[in-house]
Amino acid sequence: MENKKFSLIKILGIMLCAMALIFGSGYTGAMLFHELNSPPVGVVGEVQPPGPAIMPIARDFPSAADKLSLPDLFEGANPAVVAISTEISGRNVFGQTITRPAGGSGFFVSPNGYIVTNSHVIEGANSITVLLHDGSAHPATVVGHEPASDLAVIKIEGTNWPYLSLGDSDIMRVGEQVAAIGNPLGQLANSMTIGYISGFNRYITLDNITINMLQTDAAVNRGNSGGPLLNLRGEVIGIVTAKSVGTDVEGLGFAIPSNYAKTIVDQLINYGFVRGRAVLGITVQEIPAGVQIVSTAAGSAAQRAGLAIGDILLSANGAQITNFGDLRAILDEAAPGDALELRLRRGQAELTLTAILDEYRPSEL
Repeated sequence: MENKKFSLIKILGIMLCAMALIFGSGYTGAMLFHELNSPPVGVVGEVQPPGPAIMPIARDFPSAADKLSLPDLFEGANPAVVAISTEISGRNVFGQTITRPAGGSGFFVSPNGYIVTNSHVIEGANSITVLLHDGSAHPATVVGHEPASDLAVIKIEGTNWPYLSLGDSDIMRVGEQVAAIGNPLGQLANSMTIGYISGFNRYITLDNITINMLQTDAAVNRGNSGGPLLNLRGEVIGIVTAKSVGTDVEGLGFAIPSNYAKTIVDQLINYGFVRGRAVLGITVQEIPAGVQIVSTAAGSAAQRAGLAIGDILLSANGAQITNFGDLRAILDEAAPGDALELRLRRGQAELTLTAILDEYRPSEL
């Protein structure tokens, strides 16, 4: 079987003390899980991509009725799946700067070397190395990443790479068999696990960002983040992002649906960021009284509107704000240029201020 046109899966479960609404952050290869009942977020797919999509559509595959055997699926898809190794700087308990390795997964989405993975896999990395199925290692550069969707595109040099096509996640049904290929534990590259689609519309909150995911019981572990979840026609229908962990948890994995990812990945390739994202320009923390502003960016929509450090946000355009997820959902549904009427508490007084939202730019990461 040819290894060239095959046809898509974080995490961390840490609640950050302060979270930039300019978009979130994550840690490579970490584990997961907060809540299953968060409110939905705006779908970035409403933003139309410019011109024809760079990503290939599924083709040269068996018909919908002709599904691949599992060995054939692995043989065909595996060459397009990569292990990702990163080096991340941090500080130890003594305040000394240290470098630690981390790992994740990804897959080629173009013969020109574009690789899809999770944003948290490459977030804050000093260096990124892509390890191919043949054992070769290649330095990679970041094309673009968006923490709000936990998606990223990196690239290695070269052409004619084997690649996978993004399939139609909307036509998948609960009970359909799927396969995850990736780099579990950051050490077991080119591993495939089998499972089924267990559910849809699971609103999972990771690093204070809520994403609508599909659920699977295919075994995924730390290091699988960014790898593909494939249907039996060899198409990527999800990007593995999260595994629920705990003594009473078994067989709960989550993936970003391919139909949600398509437009985001296309814009990351074209622009390096996702156009049309609204940004307020504040950093917040959750406190018992609600969501409190920790800082405002210079010249931002928040600063122009008169928002100040210490303000507690109560509502936006009439929608109540009780936690970060509420505010994130409101911003995801807004567009640059929209007016956001914010009701807030400042000391003992309640105020209403109006902010005109800006468009997110990569410099704000």
